[in-house]
Amino acid sequence: MINNRQCLFIIGAPRSGTTWLQAMIGAHPSVCTTAELMLFNHYTALWVDAWDIQMRLQREGSIIGLPTVWTEDEFYGFLREFLKQIYERVLALKPSATVILDKHPGYAQHIEHIHRLVPDAKFIHVIRDGRDVAASMLAASRRWGRLWAPKNVEKAAASWKGHTLEGRRANQYLGQYLEVRYEDLLTKGKPILKSVFDFIGLSTDSEIIKAIWDGHQFEKMKKQRTGASRFALPEGFFRQGRSGDWNNALSPIQRYLFHETAGDLLTQLGYADKSWWTDRGYQRFTFPVLSFFLNRKRATRKIANAVREIVGPAWVGRIRAARDWAQRSNSKGIPENG
Repeated sequence: MINNRQCLFIIGAPRSGTTWLQAMIGAHPSVCTTAELMLFNHYTALWVDAWDIQMRLQREGSIIGLPTVWTEDEFYGFLREFLKQIYERVLALKPSATVILDKHPGYAQHIEHIHRLVPDAKFIHVIRDGRDVAASMLAASRRWGRLWAPKNVEKAAASWKGHTLEGRRANQYLGQYLEVRYEDLLTKGKPILKSVFDFIGLSTDSEIIKAIWDGHQFEKMKKQRTGASRFALPEGFFRQGRSGDWNNALSPIQRYLFHETAGDLLTQLGYADKSWWTDRGYQRFTFPVLSFFLNRKRATRKIANAVREIVGPAWVGRIRAARDWAQRSNSKGIPENG
């Protein structure tokens, strides 16, 4: 807790609707929030990595770094104080707020780290159809998001899958995790928003819910910047906000490549069946062959994985050992046949 306030984190893959939900929750009079702070993925997690390296070196006999002057409790106390000071600045924007909301897609990669520093925090995980997420990422890569957004569908699919799987690990904290499907938020709107506020522990009546929902429709947010002006979002950040736009945005081969990368999670979440990517029988044979030649690195990986499955783990280990021996022999000038 920061000054006896509830800390709330919104997680989810980029382009999943996390900013939209942040804007709506932040419109509640008891919630304060601001632009993405990136506190954990760009600051505290990196410091913890450095601390862990120095602790390992110390155990091996090298006395170096902060562990020479701080205990682990003091180090983590410093991190909590850092967060406290930052969130106090956020709270100053709305001093009467009882909830501090922080959001960044990268937080999904640091669930355990966040929980250690803020053990009473709650997590809301926005999950969206990965195909729509990929389509939105690819569109962003051509304009305002060219510095970060994946430029091919395989990387977009991998990003969606990784963020989603990592984010779902927060369900280990009972009573502190809520999943919200983007599609449900689109179609059911106010009842879903009410369930979100109930999870946070904020009382809301139907008039407040209606005002927040009506004020955060996509067209209004795009034209008037309603609810998102303080987030300093680039032009074009908000798109149509529709569900199923991937049908128009992804080519048949892109659909296959997405399925190869993240189709297992897509079907597990109930968004599609295993044959969603093809609408013609011949594509089942031609697309795998075509994708093989489109990406040589990917093809090499698939061949290597197939070989591992055929020969088994024991032979893989023997082959690797023989290769390593040959490399060591060559480095000493010993002929491979000697």
